[in-house]
Amino acid sequence: MLRPPFLVLLGVLLLASCAMHRLKQYGRHYQAYRDFASLQLVVDRLPAGADTALVKNILGEPIDFGFDYRYLIDSTGPNGCPVGAVFHIGEQGKIDQQWLDEICE
Repeated sequence: MLRPPFLVLLGVLLLASCAMHRLKQYGRHYQAYRDFASLQLVVDRLPAGADTALVKNILGEPIDFGFDYRYLIDSTGPNGCPVGAVFHIGEQGKIDQQWLDEICE
């Protein structure tokens, strides 16, 4: 039996809303504890092409380099460099790359 299109759309919207709620929970946990695990969850689940305002809404104020946002955790990596997430801002003002690792520059 085929479902009416509005029920399918409602289901998709409900799933998206739940995913965004979880993403915000991970972001709140990162802001409270500056931990690797919750930051990794955000990096892994942030939608492709996310707006910078969404990143700030989830993770708080970044270290803003103009071309990327950085969020650090409370420890350093094996090379003695800070560990954190980097969200590169593309020409359209959207996040086009994101990763979490040791940041040695």
